[in-house]
Amino acid sequence: MDDSATAVARRPGRRRDDSKDDAILDAARELLAERGFDGMTMDAVAERAGAGKATVYRRWPSKVELTVDAIVCARGVRMTIDDVPDTGTLRGDLLAVRFGRRRGDSNALMSGLMSVVKDDPRLGAVFHEQFVRSRVTLMRDLLERARLRGELRDDVDLEMVSLVAPAMISYRKLVEGGFVDEEFVVRMIDAVILPLVMASPARVP
Repeated sequence: MDDSATAVARRPGRRRDDSKDDAILDAARELLAERGFDGMTMDAVAERAGAGKATVYRRWPSKVELTVDAIVCARGVRMTIDDVPDTGTLRGDLLAVRFGRRRGDSNALMSGLMSVVKDDPRLGAVFHEQFVRSRVTLMRDLLERARLRGELRDDVDLEMVSLVAPAMISYRKLVEGGFVDEEFVVRMIDAVILPLVMASPARVP
């Protein structure tokens, strides 16, 4: 990732006020869902958050940077293994990742961002670093949990397989411009992920 992308991701030197930051990020998410990326403005975010415009711009110099943070920090977007209940099966764990969130999840938030990600290489690099990589790590941890339960074949390359689901989801969103809905996720799990790794056929309810 180039220096400009690193600067977007980290923004060193910015003093943090967590309570005000949370209000600004919440306002940005609400406006993204209501108006999309083009309709969301920094002024509108400041007004809804009850913050001064200077406060918003001091923390996020551009709408692109604010949007990335709003999506990456959204509840349910940056999940870790600790957020996923141990259901006793890999299939159950994978379904819990997608369906354990509230309605109005990242599909609504991301719909306004996808065209910008495709057109802006810098934003794409930051999005990949903060969002896609976290999904790869989560997938790797879920596969390791399943391995410890004895569900996986001995010859499974966990590092390679952990890339499959995030890659399919990113392709669906960024290239096809489609939504990752329930049907897509279930098909991906049952037709792709489980056949790649299971020691024996998974029992599908």
